[in-house]
Amino acid sequence: MDEETRHSLECIQANQIFPRKQLIREDENLQVPFLELHGESTEYVGRAEDAIIALSNYRLHIKFKESLVNVPLQLIESVECRDIFQLHLTCKDCKVIRCQFSTFEQCQEWLKRLNNAIRPPAKIEDLFSFAYHAWCMEVYASEKEQHGDLCRPGEHVTSRFKNEVERMGFDMNNAWRISNINEKYKLCGSYPQELIVPAWITDKELESVASFRSWKRIPAVVYRHQSNGAVIARCGQPEVSWWGWRNADDEHLVQSVAKACASDSRSGGSKLSTRNSPRDFPNPGDLSDVDFDSSLSNTSGAESLAIQPQKLLILDARSYAAAVANRAKGGGCECPEYYPNCEVVFMGMANIHSIRRSFQSLRLLCTQMPDPGNWLSALESTKWLHHLSVLLKSALLVVHAVDRDQRPVLAHCSDGWDRTPQIVALAKLLLDPYYRTIEGFQVLVEMEWLDFGHKFADRCGHGENSDDLNERCPVFLQWLDCVHQLQRQFPCSFEFNEAFLVKLVQHTYSCLFGTFLCNNAKERGEKHTQERTCSVWSLLRAGNKAFKNLLYSSQSEAVCILQPSFPDQQKEFGSGD
Repeated sequence: MDEETRHSLECIQANQIFPRKQLIREDENLQVPFLELHGESTEYVGRAEDAIIALSNYRLHIKFKESLVNVPLQLIESVECRDIFQLHLTCKDCKVIRCQFSTFEQCQEWLKRLNNAIRPPAKIEDLFSFAYHAWCMEVYASEKEQHGDLCRPGEHVTSRFKNEVERMGFDMNNAWRISNINEKYKLCGSYPQELIVPAWITDKELESVASFRSWKRIPAVVYRHQSNGAVIARCGQPEVSWWGWRNADDEHLVQSVAKACASDSRSGGSKLSTRNSPRDFPNPGDLSDVDFDSSLSNTSGAESLAIQPQKLLILDARSYAAAVANRAKGGGCECPEYYPNCEVVFMGMANIHSIRRSFQSLRLLCTQMPDPGNWLSALESTKWLHHLSVLLKSALLVVHAVDRDQRPVLAHCSDGWDRTPQIVALAKLLLDPYYRTIEGFQVLVEMEWLDFGHKFADRCGHGENSDDLNERCPVFLQWLDCVHQLQRQFPCSFEFNEAFLVKLVQHTYSCLFGTFLCNNAKERGEKHTQERTCSVWSLLRAGNKAFKNLLYSSQSEAVCILQPSFPDQQKEFGSGD
């Protein structure tokens, strides 16, 4: 097929699969009050009281005399009629929009139109990102210009795993290996296909561990401290249940993470190895620590004796009470008796239902007329800042363990896809200045949130038939708010500015881009979102000056570990909600 024929087929596909809809004007003199995007078609234009209102397949646009509302449809959480003539729109990013109409009938008509427009899609192709990409490709083809790269993420995103393993200096000869046990997602549908594990742990053992961890989310290493070799790993909760089940392979794997760190800290990082299966490593569980160290290096026995595995910190994001209560549903937490040389700490972070209620309270507060005398106490009563504080405290605990105490950390909550990425991604941001660059931040979001299966479709409400409101929660937004708090405290340490975060929040929900569609990488692969939608990183790229922090200085990273302050909750770890 020649290039011209292929372009012609692309044009036919865009026109036929995503046809433009016929415009309905409530007044013949009305014109579409905004410049449409590729693939966007306006369906209704009308007059509200003192405003022009327009609805397309992507946005709601309201042009008042002195202001403008321009909101993507998928960013709207709910629409209701208030005071007979007023529409009240609540948005997922905390905005609230009001629009007044002249008649009750007109208000009801627009209510019906908007509720139809913001419903979760029956199929994923109903989301605007697919039409946008198809029409973009058509325009590029007709203009015979090569703009396809504008729709794609950069090389730093597509090659992120290999680049990160090399950058962090993992010792892939003695301490660690890359397992392909999850190739084609055959072990765990919500995990990436390549996983870093201790070098002597076999895939058969990993299969056994998967049977013991929630949703088969096994302990996998995601970060290495480049100076001391301590690592951060993440997983789902152990399925202990009321029966008190245990798994020897799981216990061995957790112990092996600490022992691999001890080996890696001495030998130093080496080049990426292509080995994806364990060699003839001795079983560390059968050796003393001295024998173990000696078996993996040429160092003397005296030198090996000096290096013992550090006590591994198991950070459970939940409260102890919540973790124990999960045993009734087949979950639970690690029993210290079965995991020697490990310390289990409970952080008391709230679950998604508490966070959702807190966010709703915050949004309600922001819509009310402020009372200067009581506003701060009203803000405190929403508990939003409390939840941010507990999250920051949890991430700092990880930072201190890894950096100051040179201890490995294993973090999890219940399933490992909400509170776990919040803690791990925030700790990595505090530890490593690379993640505070525009490029590094994109890699961080891709690896910790997208590759490890944060359920964006369910949490944001833009998945196929995702009508269950109990599954919705602004988990990612909460994390971005923490990032914003860090920006405020360390204004010279981030290459990106506040506008970058605001735009990222907007497009987490907008469905203009395909980056945050579906619940995990497996689903995105099955739906071919990378080939059929544009990447948000094509907008939030390092070359876009609108998102550059003018105060940023890479020289200011002489102190590369950030130590934020936060309100003292005067509570011990583990005594939270």
